[in-house]
Amino acid sequence: MNEEQNIAKDPSTVETKPRKKTMSEAALAANRANAKKCTGPKTREGKFKSSLNALKHGTYSHIFILKTEDAGTFENFSKSFIDEFQPETPSELELLKQLISIAWRRNRMAELIQIRINNAIDAVVAVSEPTPAAQITLRAFDRLEKEKPSFARQEAHELRLANLFQRTLARLQSIKDKKLRNETKFIRDRLSLAA
Repeated sequence: MNEEQNIAKDPSTVETKPRKKTMSEAALAANRANAKKCTGPKTREGKFKSSLNALKHGTYSHIFILKTEDAGTFENFSKSFIDEFQPETPSELELLKQLISIAWRRNRMAELIQIRINNAIDAVVAVSEPTPAAQITLRAFDRLEKEKPSFARQEAHELRLANLFQRTLARLQSIKDKKLRNETKFIRDRLSLAA
């Protein structure tokens, strides 16, 4: 068989006419009526509220979690922050996303440090005679200082994340406090005008 015959018999090369789907007038009218209902939020508040769906339902979780971490745990972690701060503006939402990311990474770093300490203690216990706990811990930390990556560097990274968390939290609280002061001033002004 030559190449032209192979091509002619190949179903992917055979030209077919596209099949035309027919829809009844009733189905078409129902489809158009449904389309008018499903156009999304119209108000500014509604649009903002729907923008939170991605955060509430974990769409961003792939950004913050590693393959070895549990997405459900991250979603619960995120939800606790959302419930606490209840962002109402895009800037509050952005700061909250930063806060969640920083807190998650700091917790991860703290856990990694704890695992390294426990592993070093296990290694010291395995090669030494029974000694006081303080001696074992001291030897474990001596051992950690010689390992790569540097233990002190990991601890410094955790401290930087903790400081960044505090600064981001302060900015978020500042926005919320300013908004509260403005609302209080507005209410006082309204009451003074009414009196």
